[in-house]
Amino acid sequence: MKSDWLNITFDGSAFDKASAEIQRQLPYAGARALNSVAFRIRGEEHAAIGRVFDSPTRLTRNAVLVNKADKRKGNAQVYIRDEASKGTPPEKYLAPAVFGGKRNEKRFERAIRYAHLWYRGERLPSNMYVVPGEAAKLNKHGNITAATYMRILSQVKANLDDKQNATNSRRSRAKRGATKGYFLGKIEGTWGIWQRVGYKRRRSVRPILIFVSKVPNYRKRFPFYKIAQGVADRHLVPELHKAMVHALSTSF
Repeated sequence: MKSDWLNITFDGSAFDKASAEIQRQLPYAGARALNSVAFRIRGEEHAAIGRVFDSPTRLTRNAVLVNKADKRKGNAQVYIRDEASKGTPPEKYLAPAVFGGKRNEKRFERAIRYAHLWYRGERLPSNMYVVPGEAAKLNKHGNITAATYMRILSQVKANLDDKQNATNSRRSRAKRGATKGYFLGKIEGTWGIWQRVGYKRRRSVRPILIFVSKVPNYRKRFPFYKIAQGVADRHLVPELHKAMVHALSTSF
């Protein structure tokens, strides 16, 4: 008899309710997953900086930042810091290590060009770049400090001004003695910033900065984007699943 048949019906109301809840929680879960992956990327980039660069500065070690996602903004950003309270922002000086190619111009190079320096009637060419000389004193990060650059520029300009305005006065002689350390010169055909050392007959010069006409090039050695893509490929789907489970478990 028809009345004895088993009637099976599908009540879709519970599914519709769950589906609607999934849709409602998806933006929250997505933002949570994106942020988790973004901070994983930052951690991997931080570790890579420690491996790639020799004794990186604190600014370099902390150069990778995160802009977090939220429910309204469906993306998180991982980027290299583009500002610095002092000196050059990491975005500029790390770019050659990320992309390779030509090194960015240094502030010291610009200052030297604007100073229009000359030596024995010959002006320093305007298209020159500096590289450390054999006698350059580098800090633990492998760089010449900003204070040293400023001292070099100050003494070089002072020496030039003193030669242009030299007198036999006691004050002028004292000034020449105080500023004789660093000077711009062309020695054996090489432009450079040199430092006088020693006294009288034992005096000699040491190369501190050497000028070259070819822009220094850097090879790619910081795989910023490859690291980020690898972390995203491995963790985005698992983190989204984990975030959705968390969102649904706390929504009822």
